[in-house]
Amino acid sequence: MSVDIAKIVGAFRAESPQKITSETAYEKSHKFTQVFDDSVNDLKSLENSKLQAAQIAKYSQLHLLHGLFSTDEERGEDDFFANLRQFESLEKTVAQKSHILDRYYATQQPSLLQPEQGDRREIDQMINHVAKKVSLAPELIHSVVAAESAYNPAAVSPVGAQGLMQLMPETAEELGVQDSFNPGQNLLGGSKYLKQLLDKYDGDLDSALAAYNWGQGNVDRHGLDKMPEETRHYLTKVKSRMGIQST
Repeated sequence: MSVDIAKIVGAFRAESPQKITSETAYEKSHKFTQVFDDSVNDLKSLENSKLQAAQIAKYSQLHLLHGLFSTDEERGEDDFFANLRQFESLEKTVAQKSHILDRYYATQQPSLLQPEQGDRREIDQMINHVAKKVSLAPELIHSVVAAESAYNPAAVSPVGAQGLMQLMPETAEELGVQDSFNPGQNLLGGSKYLKQLLDKYDGDLDSALAAYNWGQGNVDRHGLDKMPEETRHYLTKVKSRMGIQST
């Protein structure tokens, strides 16, 4: 956006040369200042309109977020966004964004910790199907899933492992898993990987589970005696669920 120079110049071209030369320097300066100020005021008006439009758009986005993240109980409460209307600037409204997201995301989080009962039955059926397909005991897959994600298909670890069997993205790609958050793909890929580890270590469950949790390279280089405490706990957790006592 720029000041309309043509408008300013045109104001003087409209005058005859005789009249311009007869005007005093003060009159010329005053006319120029008046036209210039009018142009700048037009510019400010447009800028204010743009700012108001941005404020309205931002408010609409926040109102939409409220609708997406609110629960049934909250819909009967007073409008949460009523206090936002008192803000006089866009900056103050934007500053509330993270608080709004945190509040409404937090109310939904507990429901993500465990799948619905219907989803759990579907996962159990998938595990039984995959167990037959890769020739593994379903109890072993169940135990790994319970230890890795607590049956949460949307689980993501701090290091980026994903889904029911907590596949790292590069491992999932090697196993042909296109979507680690798809329960069927994740279970099949993770079970194939676990079967590969059991074959590699000649059926030694401790080595296979340690490699699944700690990494094959670490098991091969350091052996089970150097397992970190986290991996030892992992082995105990998986085996105890299968009814096997850890040594």
